[in-house]
Amino acid sequence: MKKNIQLQPRPSQELSNWKWIVPVSFILTWSSGAIFVKLGLEYANAFTFVFLRFLLSTALLWGICLMLRSTYPKTVKEWGYIVLTGLLLQAGYQIFYFFALDQHMSPGILAIILGAQPIITAFFGETKTRYYQWLGLFLGLSGLILVVADNISKPNFTLYSLISAILCLVCITIGTFMQKQIQISQPINMAIQYSGGLLMILMLLPFFGGWHVQWNFTFLFSLFWMAFVISVGASMILYFMIRKGNLTNVTSLLYGVPPVTALLDYIIFKNQLSLVACLGMVFIIVGLFLINRQGKVV
Repeated sequence: MKKNIQLQPRPSQELSNWKWIVPVSFILTWSSGAIFVKLGLEYANAFTFVFLRFLLSTALLWGICLMLRSTYPKTVKEWGYIVLTGLLLQAGYQIFYFFALDQHMSPGILAIILGAQPIITAFFGETKTRYYQWLGLFLGLSGLILVVADNISKPNFTLYSLISAILCLVCITIGTFMQKQIQISQPINMAIQYSGGLLMILMLLPFFGGWHVQWNFTFLFSLFWMAFVISVGASMILYFMIRKGNLTNVTSLLYGVPPVTALLDYIIFKNQLSLVACLGMVFIIVGLFLINRQGKVV
């Protein structure tokens, strides 16, 4: 008498099924950030918005840590390393990002400067980058330039905005390398990092516009989206990919953010997409395929 045997999916098959879901989820959520920042900044200045975002995110993360009874770092050196990583990857990145935009640098030029991160990561990373991945990196950067071509046709920015953009790139690049070395649970890691960032922004708040906010539904929705979906959800996905994957593959996903943001901008604000931008999106998709062809993102 034959027995009915039910075949169970192999762990590798399950990983393969999830491998594309995690990065796609990250790109979709991270790309929505610019849209909600644009909405929120109509009712609050940059530092007030960032401070409230950090405040809510930090409170939620510590609540998660208490529920999970997370294990805390054991040494002062570990605490210091995590705080420093957060000051670069969270506070420094966001502060200089807002500074660059506030000093009249277009989002397009800023996106191109930050688009150098995957190439820098590939150059200094420990993992060997294959020739087709280098091709993918430059295709992605070329596509990024095409996507924001309309914004860079007439460059108009100050020296301070350029310095801010470069510092923004330095913060996120060094912070990403440092984050790769952190092995404690993500909730406690992020809670500590956001706490350090919150204190820094609180100290800077009086010197950069002070407190200014108009409370209404649009601002609250933007704030909660940025605090919970982006700062907690998307950042946790990013940290997960940094821990599990190749840094070149992970940072290359940032090439996919401007095109998706452009699509959301078209859907929500009805800003038209040019043929050049659509061609750039194709370049980026091909570039991402080459970069991740034989590499694991997660």
